[in-house]
Amino acid sequence: MAFRIFTLLAAVALGVSIWILSSPSHRPTQTAGAAAALPGYYLKSAVMTDYDENGAVSLRIHADRIDQIDHGPEVALSNVRVDYQSPQGQSWVLFGDTGRVETGGKILDVAGNVRLEEQSAEHAGAAVMHTDTLRYDVASALATTQSDVRIDFGLHTLTAHGLQANLKARTIRLESKVNGRFQP
Repeated sequence: MAFRIFTLLAAVALGVSIWILSSPSHRPTQTAGAAAALPGYYLKSAVMTDYDENGAVSLRIHADRIDQIDHGPEVALSNVRVDYQSPQGQSWVLFGDTGRVETGGKILDVAGNVRLEEQSAEHAGAAVMHTDTLRYDVASALATTQSDVRIDFGLHTLTAHGLQANLKARTIRLESKVNGRFQP
């Protein structure tokens, strides 16, 4: 009889222990650090396209690789090429080693061997701008930098520190330390 009571008490204790240990308060939870350690999405040989209000292509971003940054809306780009088509029909191309598209997709920061040039048959041999970093505002079509800039135009060269280029208006403003070298 004592053996049956002991077995019954052991079975009840086992049932209570299982019930307590399986309650939601004892289940392991996933920490925020574990989710952040997982990589976000990435794309290889990707093209992102932006359209104007009329539905025409206004901007195309080509990259060898696009990586999501910290599971957020920003992305990092590798080996970047940006093709911009202005409403007036001018085509511009921007190259860089790396880039970053900020939240909302309206600001693009490009770094490393940055080159900006107009691409059109009527402006063959147009100026080519070189710098280390460039920020491009998609909505205003404004490219700016506070880095050193070199502009090559045929045999001629301009150097400066800082640049503001309005791609829609086709104007360039050099900020400071402007020097030119013009060869006949």
